[in-house]
Formats: sequence, structure tokens, C-alpha cells
Amino acid sequence: MRYLLRLIGLLAPLFSNGQSARYGDVSYSQPQDCSVITRDQRANPYAHLFRNMCEQSDARTKQSVARIMGRPQPSTRVLSVPAHGTDDAKRYGVACMGGLVMLRLPNGWQQALDAEHRYLTCRS
Repeated sequence: MRYLLRLIGLLAPLFSNGQSARYGDVSYSQPQDCSVITRDQRANPYAHLFRNMCEQSDARTKQSVARIMGRPQPSTRVLSVPAHGTDDAKRYGVACMGGLVMLRLPNGWQQALDAEHRYLTCRS
């Protein structure tokens, strides 16, 4: 009986983690919402600096995780790009789709990369 209780005690953690996220489930498409800093502190003249620091910190964290997992890395710069479907996006041929900068091609879209071949992220 004692051995049975020990066996159940050893096997219980294996079955209790059924609802946890899988290892490696990392979202690269949505940047952290750092715009809440400027939205909540409209009277603060330095809020945009803190937003930029938040976005760069988020990008560095994502670069580290991507490097460890062998995935493409984001750029540290977050650009202000018109949202997909707006008149400016159609006019300039560049759009922000899901936090990624996309360039319009004659037959579709291409993801924009910086000089170090890291994908550019954006806010619309």
C-alpha cells in the first residue's frame, strides 16, 4: 500500500499540468502594448520616451528568445506605419499587419527586414 501511494505521488504531477501552455509557444506577431504608457499619461511630456524604452526592452527579450529557439529575430526599432487597408497604406505600399511591417508587391506582400535581416515591427 505504501508503494502504491508513493507511485501515485510521483505520477500525479505528470497529469496535473494538462492545461499549461506547450513549451515553445511564443507569439512573435503581437508586440507588447507599450502604447498604454502614453495613453494613460497624457500630461507627462516624457511618456513617449518610456514607451520607446518599453518597446526596445520587449524587442530585446523577443530577440533573446528567438535566438535561443533558432527562430527569426525582431528588430529593436518599432516603426509607426499606417494600418493595413488605410489610404496611406495603399498610397505608400507599406502597411502594419499584426505588428509586422509588410511591403506591397505586385502579386502579394513581403515582410520588411532591416540591414541585419531582422524583421521590422510596427505600431499603426
